[in-house]
Amino acid sequence: FSLARLDELYPDWRERETWACGPAPMLDAIENHWKNAGVADKLNIERFEVERSAIGEGGTVTFGTTGRTLTVDGATSLLEAGESVGVQLPFGCRMGICQTCVVTISAGHARDLRNGDERQPGDKVQTCISAAAGDCTLDI
Repeated sequence: FSLARLDELYPDWRERETWACGPAPMLDAIENHWKNAGVADKLNIERFEVERSAIGEGGTVTFGTTGRTLTVDGATSLLEAGESVGVQLPFGCRMGICQTCVVTISAGHARDLRNGDERQPGDKVQTCISAAAGDCTLDI
């Protein structure tokens, strides 16, 4: 659909609660449109991609029970790293089911790509928004 056609197709769109999910450029356009219309409080967004504002040093990620390892940069999510070496990590973010990608760090550290918070052994991390902060091992 075209945002320019909202008034034509859905004349009451400004009064409706709206939920949107999808690619980042589309969501950015929707957010701007609702903001410019003064109804940003009516918009609920679910992003499947994170803006990577906190990039660390990276390291070697070991996927515990599989024995597979991969050296990655600090911008590659743990989910992407696992997929690249054939490790089946749990995830639901691409289907609108958040928090299903959570695994435990058994050694080393990971960094939250959204805010830079560092996680340590024993902590659970969302693999879709976390990256290696040095070498780390995931309990999977």
